Amino acid sequence: MLQEVPTTRLDRLRPLFANLPGLHGCLHAALEGQMGTVFADGAGQPTMALIELDFYLLGGDAPVGNAGRALRYLVGGNARVVDAERTLREIELPASIIAGSSWEPLLRCVWGDALLTRTRVAFSPGDWDRRRLRAFGDALPDGMAVRRIGSRDARGFEELAESLVYNFDSLDDFVKRGVGFGIEHEGRFISGCSSFAISSHSLEFEIQTHPDYRRRGFATATAAALIEYCLDQGLEPCWDAHNSMSAALATRLGFVDPTPYTAYELPADAQSL
Repeated sequence: MLQEVPTTRLDRLRPLFANLPGLHGCLHAALEGQMGTVFADGAGQPTMALIELDFYLLGGDAPVGNAGRALRYLVGGNARVVDAERTLREIELPASIIAGSSWEPLLRCVWGDALLTRTRVAFSPGDWDRRRLRAFGDALPDGMAVRRIGSRDARGFEELAESLVYNFDSLDDFVKRGVGFGIEHEGRFISGCSSFAISSHSLEFEIQTHPDYRRRGFATATAAALIEYCLDQGLEPCWDAHNSMSAALATRLGFVDPTPYTAYELPADAQSL
């Protein structure tokens, strides 16, 4: 059975995630206790750990310990876990499981053909040229500009896409602990980039643009502003692309070392074998 790990004991789980292929900004935020919930298979010497933060992030050595038994709780769209008070509860299964390649045989054993795969691409920060980053914003049409999201903007920013803010406890929490930049046109936000996850030393990017305004440089301008924010604050910008459009944008902005990896997905009605 998986148990929720207290914040004071999270740091010792870092070695279990040494081979996590992507979403490192999410990993850092969770292991600092800033965002998400972390579970492990024992309070003494855990052999596996699981982070719930929109995705499932699996860490540890898949073939040993309680990994197979624990994974079988991720059935039918729910994970059964024991929280800090040791009461059984269920958590909704996110869309994707991110894990090192050593997990795939066990995942296949548990779910068989119900287990789907998707290729994601992890990037590393580049050597940023601030003049080039600012040029993306300077190239916007007259009357449009990138601006930092404040308390008066948060509701409209959320209306563009909930994913820009939904890892935070509330909109007030997003304004207090997170950061976002957006472009407004005719009274609504048409593009935005925000902290999908944030820790003391890294920031995972989330970016959304209204379908009517794509491929016009708006996403590039908002993301460039968030990169500059990271540079000013000493944060590592983390970009993890879920499709070719996102990967191309990362390259345009100056992220480097694209590294494809496999993410695993389960339909909500999946049953274990």
